[in-house]
Amino acid sequence: MNIKKKLHVLKRRTKFIVSPIVEYILKDRSKIRSIYTKYTERLPINDKTIMYEAYHGKNMTGNIYAIFLEAINDNRLKGFKHVWVINDKNNPHYDEISSMGNVEFVSVDDKNYLKYLATAKYLLNDTSFPYYFYKREGQYYVNTWHGTPLKTLGIDINNRSMSGHMNIQRNLLHVDLLVSPNEFTYKKLLKSHDVYELFPGKVADFGYPRVDLTLNTDKAIVLQDLNIDLQKKVVLYAPTWRGEVGKEYDTSLSLLEDVKAIQTSLGDNHVVLLKAHYFTTNFFKEQGLDHLCVPDSYDTNKLLAAVDMLITDYSSIFFDYLPTKKPIYFYMEDLNSYQNSRGLYFEIDSLPGPVSFNREELIHSLKNNNSKYIDNYEKFLDRFCYNDKGTQAKKLVETIFHGKHLEELIKTETEKERMLFYCGGFYNNGITVSAINLMDNIDYSKYEVAIIDNSNNHRDKFPNIKRLNPNVHILFRPGVFNRTIKETYWHELVMRRGVNSQFMKDKLPVRAYKRELRRLIGDATFNYGIDFGGYNKFWSLLFAFGDFNRNSIYLHNDMMEEYKKKVNGKFKHKHNLKVIFSLYDFYDKIVSVAKSTNETNKISLKTYIKSEDKMVYVNNVINAKKILEIKDNKNFINYAGKTFLITDDSQLNEKNILNLYGVNVPSDEYINFISIGRFSPEKGQEKLLNAFSDVISVYPKSRLYLVGDGPLKELLKSRIEQLNLTDHVILTGQLSNPYGLLSLCDCFVLSSEYEGQGLVLMEAMVLDKPVIGTNVTGVRSVLEGGYGHLVGNSVEELSIGMLSFVKNGLNRKKFDYDKYNKEALEMFYKHICARN
Repeated sequence: MNIKKKLHVLKRRTKFIVSPIVEYILKDRSKIRSIYTKYTERLPINDKTIMYEAYHGKNMTGNIYAIFLEAINDNRLKGFKHVWVINDKNNPHYDEISSMGNVEFVSVDDKNYLKYLATAKYLLNDTSFPYYFYKREGQYYVNTWHGTPLKTLGIDINNRSMSGHMNIQRNLLHVDLLVSPNEFTYKKLLKSHDVYELFPGKVADFGYPRVDLTLNTDKAIVLQDLNIDLQKKVVLYAPTWRGEVGKEYDTSLSLLEDVKAIQTSLGDNHVVLLKAHYFTTNFFKEQGLDHLCVPDSYDTNKLLAAVDMLITDYSSIFFDYLPTKKPIYFYMEDLNSYQNSRGLYFEIDSLPGPVSFNREELIHSLKNNNSKYIDNYEKFLDRFCYNDKGTQAKKLVETIFHGKHLEELIKTETEKERMLFYCGGFYNNGITVSAINLMDNIDYSKYEVAIIDNSNNHRDKFPNIKRLNPNVHILFRPGVFNRTIKETYWHELVMRRGVNSQFMKDKLPVRAYKRELRRLIGDATFNYGIDFGGYNKFWSLLFAFGDFNRNSIYLHNDMMEEYKKKVNGKFKHKHNLKVIFSLYDFYDKIVSVAKSTNETNKISLKTYIKSEDKMVYVNNVINAKKILEIKDNKNFINYAGKTFLITDDSQLNEKNILNLYGVNVPSDEYINFISIGRFSPEKGQEKLLNAFSDVISVYPKSRLYLVGDGPLKELLKSRIEQLNLTDHVILTGQLSNPYGLLSLCDCFVLSSEYEGQGLVLMEAMVLDKPVIGTNVTGVRSVLEGGYGHLVGNSVEELSIGMLSFVKNGLNRKKFDYDKYNKEALEMFYKHICARN
């Protein structure tokens, strides 16, 4: 070994040894995760510790506070330790709560927080615990959420990022008891976070304990606390803060003007209070008007006991106020923009009070009789407040700590068998198309299906996810892998070398992988784990060691050829596949996507797989119905004497702009060949260009459409110029709907060096197009038997096949796609689900 190589090896090994320690010392989040993980692994659960967290430790109010007040006064819980999460020890509740008994205070992410999060038997939260949290066996997680939603949640939000709800979703999968004020709330919460059928806990549709404080608190005590004259009527203005960071002044000034105008209009026998965001509270303090603001620490539900009139906009506060049967006014000056950006669950004319869109309308409503809203009010009371009797905190404490009322709990979890997939990241490739097709054909009367994916975003991802069947649940992986320093070393070694020795098998951090999957899916159980992607070593590790009845990994190609593949001089998959090959033996089924692909993989991978019986093939499903539907979604435009097929009209709706992309329509005077696929070495497009050059020399009235994109795009463009094919070859780019163009062409050509199956061949066959394909792994399985023309894998054979089509056409068997799909699904259920 020369000096340069020795230094490179030394540098790499030094980095391997030092990096985890440096990360632990310098990166706070890494240290927090490691300490928390160590506590979960080493410390026992304390059966007499209750941890309370409200609004991420920002306050000690609401549902969690109401449960605490009941629990702290329960003689049966006298020996229990009560741990409150509060980030600001100057909170006014601090002295009140600390004087009540065995109470300890921690702040989010400090060491004691991590310790109690890892060891407290009872965990109570009204929002969510941090990304690194996972519930240990023996812990009991109660989530109360924080209100009946007027505004949309999770995936129901307009213009949302699909992964924006991911930590709440993840938390819900850990919850044992979800406390709900009404049926509407728990259904909206679970469905909007895409876990209704997967939710492993139980729902307590008991009502909110915090409403007890509203119904049972003496108004006079609240007025005294806030230094308000007992004879005055209290008007509470509680808007949702919608300002922008950096523009807090403008929003706060507008709210001040609102308060002044309301106060002036109602007169001195009323006092107007503002319950607002802390930005606004600080602004009011600076103006010497902080007496108009309710302290953020003052419990909102206690406050509502003293309120005579409530003004709000989109806040759920009005649902808690409804049981008082006092007037509610809605002030929604930005309703249109709010509906467009966020969305509401209710029509505004159904609300239990008048809706005003400007200050003048609001003041008019406040000063006039609004009896016409009595019916709406009663309907809201019946639908949302049927549990509010003032005794809900007691009922919950009986349920959580003493095992009572269990027969009233509701289960939403499905009885169906469940599948969990990882589908490869949803890039524009054949794996994504195969996954989407499969999801459109699974029997959802028998199976519940979830796909889990990283939370990262890329251009292709969310458009492709939106194409999935609506029955599919989408779960995300927020946060980072929890592991100790020791586990980090072994994990990194696995990620470099794979599991190719007994020594590595003995040192494999299986507990860490099981723990990570549990962090992501909580108590949700899945019968079948399917690594449908097959190229990501981290996900292959999680699925290899997940607790499934059966796990499977897909091989979408000739995997040894993929291992060897280079793109622009660099190995594309070698480093990942080295690890993944070593994991195949930890799977129950190793699934190729075509018979010939399975035969090839059996031979090339035999040193990695002890039992050849594990290796099966399951043909990809195709979505013939969709292909036949969207092939007719074609728009044409005439320009410069030519007709173009519009392939992208994404700017069509932008005001005063028409920005179209299209390709010259295939003409009857030409023989129009088409090939669809990623511009990558295995697809053989350069070979196809060379063959097409031969075709042009014999039959110049020919065209070739290359549909796709990829790392070889520039090379192909250069080759087109070198071969003088600029007037004959059209690079269309990636098309979301290639079937319109495909339906207009005469013959489909696949020039691959190897394939998993050649799904695009069958898509062409669905459209009854003649197909020519190279006689290689994957393609052979599709075309043998007369469904197309198999040619030798060479420039010469490919050009002969294309010229033969030009001269003689192509006789082929009719493709029965319904029969094909039925057989493919039978294979899937047999091998993946072990269903006979």
